[in-house]
Amino acid sequence: MAAPFDHIATSYDSQFTRSAIGQLQRKRVWSYLEKITPELNGLEILELNCGTGEDALLFSEKGFNIVATDVSEEMLKVTMQKAQQYSMQNKISSQYLDLDSFDDTLFDKKFDLVFSNFGGLNCINPEAMQKLLAKIPSILSPGGRFVAVVMPKFCLWETNYFLMKLRFLRAFRRMTDKEVMADLQGTQMKTWYYTPTQIKKWSKHAFRHVTTKPVGFAIPPSYFENFFSRKKRLLLQLNRMEQALDRFSFLGGMADHFLIDLRLL
Repeated sequence: MAAPFDHIATSYDSQFTRSAIGQLQRKRVWSYLEKITPELNGLEILELNCGTGEDALLFSEKGFNIVATDVSEEMLKVTMQKAQQYSMQNKISSQYLDLDSFDDTLFDKKFDLVFSNFGGLNCINPEAMQKLLAKIPSILSPGGRFVAVVMPKFCLWETNYFLMKLRFLRAFRRMTDKEVMADLQGTQMKTWYYTPTQIKKWSKHAFRHVTTKPVGFAIPPSYFENFFSRKKRLLLQLNRMEQALDRFSFLGGMADHFLIDLRLL
């Protein structure tokens, strides 16, 4: 049976990865990762929901070994095609992994960093999220990090946009503990939204919270791409604003995504 993301594997890069907004949001994430990766004691990374492998390639270029995992076999195929294209097969390996039933015994080594980008964790329900946070410590090396980019329960851009259109249900759709059906290019995908406080609470048994940062507070969500593709100067101004606001962690709860960094106790 096809996974929900299989049908967008070949179009995801053109729709998001290479879009102006997608590139700016990814640069915000990588600006932070470049600061913390020198602090890691080793070179082993596990990526959850790797998508088309863009982050795996960036990690491999910096000398890390990456196990790229995803629930979509088609996404994994694209990832390994890129690894072959850029001669990174010795750095990147792929593995099917369903986070709803995460099994820490699948891995025969410890990782220095477990990483998940752009809402991959929003595809699992709160119970599965708490189980995942409980199992990740067992596969981390001493002092290892868990860094995730998650969609919060409130996005200022999204709420204001849909309020102006008088679409009140859409404006406040994230503000629930229940599943939300999100459209994924014609396929309905169960989605859950989380606050930084929830992630910190569920992980405090094994992790110390390092920081939370907004990703997409001034930079808009990706569905504004058509509008901003014609207003590049405005988008660059918003990006400069995003950089200036980077140190205000509370804005993570109002952005399109928030980055949360947890260090193993």
